[in-house]
Amino acid sequence: MIKLGFPSLSTSIGQIPIEEAANIACEVIKEFLNSHKNDLDFQLILIDQDDQNLNVFESEWEKFRDSEESRFQMKLGNFAEIIIENKIGLKPDTTPLSKSLYEAIGSKLFEEIKRLYPKPGAIGEAYPVPIPPDNEFWKKGVKQIIYIISPNMNPSRPDPVSLEVAKNALKESYQSMLNAFWALKNGQQYIPKEQQSQEKSAFDVMMDFARNTFSTSKPKKKSSSTHIGSWSTVLLPYCEHPETFSNREVYSYDDNVVIIWDKYPKAKIHLLVMPRQKIDTLQELEKQDLNLIEILKQKGQQVIDHFKENDPKLVFRMGFHVLPSLRQLHMHVISQDFISETLSSKKHWNSFTTSFFKDIEEIEMLLKEKGQIKVCLGKYLLSLLKSPLNCHLCNTKEIKNIPTLKKHLEEHLNSDGQ
Repeated sequence: MIKLGFPSLSTSIGQIPIEEAANIACEVIKEFLNSHKNDLDFQLILIDQDDQNLNVFESEWEKFRDSEESRFQMKLGNFAEIIIENKIGLKPDTTPLSKSLYEAIGSKLFEEIKRLYPKPGAIGEAYPVPIPPDNEFWKKGVKQIIYIISPNMNPSRPDPVSLEVAKNALKESYQSMLNAFWALKNGQQYIPKEQQSQEKSAFDVMMDFARNTFSTSKPKKKSSSTHIGSWSTVLLPYCEHPETFSNREVYSYDDNVVIIWDKYPKAKIHLLVMPRQKIDTLQELEKQDLNLIEILKQKGQQVIDHFKENDPKLVFRMGFHVLPSLRQLHMHVISQDFISETLSSKKHWNSFTTSFFKDIEEIEMLLKEKGQIKVCLGKYLLSLLKSPLNCHLCNTKEIKNIPTLKKHLEEHLNSDGQ
């Protein structure tokens, strides 16, 4: 049994409210466990010295957990195992937790950090460091420390950010931590995103020159995204090099568009249709992009037609989240059954069933009439994600919770004979 021990990131020093942090952590952990449902040889353990913090996490986890799920546990006690939350400098003595581990492991840890990661780290990213084999920690079974660059809201510490920015970055931090753990568990090397393409061969340089010289595509627009960290950019590699991915990840691609399977589908059929051209958000679109929208619409319809050949009763929507969590413009093609293990929170549901989700026809109309897409980033937009759980197929309102909603959706599915 391989175990990952970790504290509640950014709550003690970073001052993110414990309720917000617990909700984010439990949502990410639930998605991670669902994506590895058949792997039973690992365990995630949240360790905290504050029993009140643990009570908040335990209460939040009850909203997400399956009755038989035992791969995530919470324990009260001193943390001295696998993960450290740190600040951007990647110094091993910048928090009380990392300082205590540094003192226990010794200077070899610091030397290895400097060797592996000579440049400053990125918020939301994970940086694994192996424990020296001659160290007592190694002999006790601790093989790796994972440094996490988690967000900070504490005004007395460097680079404090707002709650909304911190929440996005905290989600990325937990996702990076779990991705790093999974790679290490399976004997693979985890490379932080910003280090994956630092060095190019002479051939790569020549090919870049050729693409930039002879390309007839529209120049890339300047990004206006305010999201930070590595998780928000996970879609970009699919657009840049779709040929390097398997058909389990990439559904199809051509010179203009790539279509991928959503990694955490929220329905039976859930794909993302993206332009190969780099466009971060809807707000970057202009009237001259109507042709691009038409191409995305056609590609999405081809996907729908393909799946309806096998199951004519399937109903789909095509559209966009007005405030997406991921960079690179992506259109969702999603069946309206919403039968999925990874649909696990009110936010998931409301992001597809309220006006937080805009059909492609509405985007098309706005570009024709206004020449741009304006998004009001006010409380109303964020409040949509906290709306009551209302069924999108009937008049049932204010459903109690996600498990009850899923039972209700199953009833619709059975009554329709799907």
